[in-house]
Amino acid sequence: MQVSRCFRAAIAVTAVVGSSWACSGPSGNSTPAPTATVQASGTADVGAPGNSTVSINAGGPATGSFGPDRFFTSGSTYGNEEAVDVSQIASKPPAAVFATERYGAMKYTIPDRSGPQTVTLYFAETYVSGPGMRVFGVTINGTQVLSDFDIYAGAGGANRAIARTFTTTADSSGNVVIEFMPGIENPKINGITVAGRGTTATPPPPSASPPPAAPPSTSPDARLSDGCGATPALHSGTNTVVNGSRSYILRIPDNYDAGHPYRLILAYHWMGGTAEQVASGTGATESPFYGLWDLAANSTIFVAPVSLVSGKSAGWPNTGGQDVAFTDAILAQVEAGLCIDTSRIFANGFSYGAGMSYAVACARPDVFRAVALYSGAELSGCAGGTTPVAFYSSHGVGDTVLDIDQGRSLRDHFVHVNGLVPQDPAEPAAGSGAHVCTSYQGGSGHPVEWCAFDGGHNPNPHDSGQATSWNPPQAWAFISQF
Repeated sequence: MQVSRCFRAAIAVTAVVGSSWACSGPSGNSTPAPTATVQASGTADVGAPGNSTVSINAGGPATGSFGPDRFFTSGSTYGNEEAVDVSQIASKPPAAVFATERYGAMKYTIPDRSGPQTVTLYFAETYVSGPGMRVFGVTINGTQVLSDFDIYAGAGGANRAIARTFTTTADSSGNVVIEFMPGIENPKINGITVAGRGTTATPPPPSASPPPAAPPSTSPDARLSDGCGATPALHSGTNTVVNGSRSYILRIPDNYDAGHPYRLILAYHWMGGTAEQVASGTGATESPFYGLWDLAANSTIFVAPVSLVSGKSAGWPNTGGQDVAFTDAILAQVEAGLCIDTSRIFANGFSYGAGMSYAVACARPDVFRAVALYSGAELSGCAGGTTPVAFYSSHGVGDTVLDIDQGRSLRDHFVHVNGLVPQDPAEPAAGSGAHVCTSYQGGSGHPVEWCAFDGGHNPNPHDSGQATSWNPPQAWAFISQF
């Protein structure tokens, strides 16, 4: 997991200023999976006057009475596939609350509160395998409420949910601040409720409108696959290749037209993630296919490949080129069964999935028109890598999982291969809450775009005060230009 620095002929820089967050791993000495940095406000349960309850599904989307993960600073997210026993909790939250978590040194700042508040923290140990392996502390508005806290010991084992309830008073700014402090391994939290009096409703912050979605390719240079004009041989859902030994999830646009060639995007999951999470928009991805499905607006066919292994080790080692060969098999099947513009095939992924996207850019430059990497490094190899490919990459300046230098190295490789002019682009300062995108043009006609942001290992970075991530629209604008 290594990698350098940058270039360009015509430079375009976009800077957005806000606040920052940084991320860390689920375990101090393991390479983790997802992250997300969402700071949103204005949800229905937030800031209502009178008595109200704010409920947060840490690390995950809205579920039942719990809203999506928000109001946090720092931390990373992780998805759990184990069933969790909730029998020890009297007032049970939705079971899905224990399928996701936020971990690391972090804090939640719940706004628009007034007077006495009751805070309930929900935990389940789904990662370490014994007592004493994760111990941490928690403060609420500066007062230590948990010291040397051990979820495994407190719950009596793994995959058993527990809750801890505390009373506090909103601070002078109307906030309830919950801070998680590392001890042995990273602290973690699955869910939070804060009940008490609210003040006034907080409107959602403004967000930039995403670029309009492009229609299916109508370019005169479109190259039609064998599936064009034929009855579709594939359908949305799980399909298998390589003698049935490997699979992928396919999603075809509504009102699919076999006479119209579509873009194709392969979206590789992160380490410990699943193709199901990519396709459904859970875990590290806030909406399907890393946010690109909605932006594509039925203009694009999407594939989420399934890695060879499952669980915490799921990833793309590409041993002996086996994952590139798997990609070849997927493409052969999809091109034969559906109408694809074979000149507009793309790869996208986060973390290990970004490493795999880099690997196919190196190995199959004649196949992939462009790749879009989120927080990547050279993890799946780079066989070849001497032919131009359009390259988009976003990376956090505070990434503690895959250091930003590793992302810069991938960027610089394709800046060089694509014949662009070396540069040392501006990057946002820690604490700025900003992102800066630098676009390299010219050369071979294969651009490179580099977006550095104030934050950690995260495919969905949010600028300060923004309810949605700028990253998927930026990546989609890059892809849809072709």
